[in-house]
Amino acid sequence: MGQKKKKKGMAKGSAPTLGVALMEYNNLTADYGQFSPTDRVGLGSDCVGSIECPASWPFDTVYAVARGGGPRETLAGADSAVEGITRAVHRLESDADLVIANCGFFWCGWKSLRGGTQTPVLLSGLDFLDLALSATAGSVGVLTYSKPCVEALLHDHSGIRRMRIVGFSDLPSWKAIEEPDCFGVGGWTEESLREEFLIRLKTELNDGSLKDVRALVIECVGMPKWRSDIRKLTNVPVFDLMSITKSLLA
Repeated sequence: MGQKKKKKGMAKGSAPTLGVALMEYNNLTADYGQFSPTDRVGLGSDCVGSIECPASWPFDTVYAVARGGGPRETLAGADSAVEGITRAVHRLESDADLVIANCGFFWCGWKSLRGGTQTPVLLSGLDFLDLALSATAGSVGVLTYSKPCVEALLHDHSGIRRMRIVGFSDLPSWKAIEEPDCFGVGGWTEESLREEFLIRLKTELNDGSLKDVRALVIECVGMPKWRSDIRKLTNVPVFDLMSITKSLLA
């Protein structure tokens, strides 16, 4: 598809377009692509319900790969990841009304992007932390792929003492998806990820660090597709990138 002219904001009645910066995995088939909600396959092979699948969204999508931003580089907040995220976001701006990312750890991209975009950008569920902390005087749970990496990112945040961070990267299926070639190597399925996630979440909500939280912030973008399952376990407010993106562009 040809390049569109720079959007200056949605005209009344016009359909929005969502831009998504993608983590660099080995299964991606191109660096850039534009899709409609009828497309069940985007640049990768993720299932409907995931951020990476065009059919997960009720509006057009455009995707750009953050080259240099593979799983390990992004978790470490490496310069190559920051640079790749920055390039991807700027490439998406001309074709999108809102730009998001498919990894919560793309939050590290704010090192170079803060104040430097013309299009609205949300890089992570962590962008909602201040809102969640302001909405309650109690503790706020943070659901993340890697607890140590989030702790490193937020160590100097003024609200760190009220955060209850729960990670999942030590679980078998979740550990497997840290590999850049995880789609080819295997060791995980969508159902095994979901099962491990729900078992730990239920334990933490019932008797663990999340027992008394007054809100949940979801860093990992692989988790919002299980929002209905989360709702069966808790009725506290849940802040996640996928649902808020849909609300903003509805």
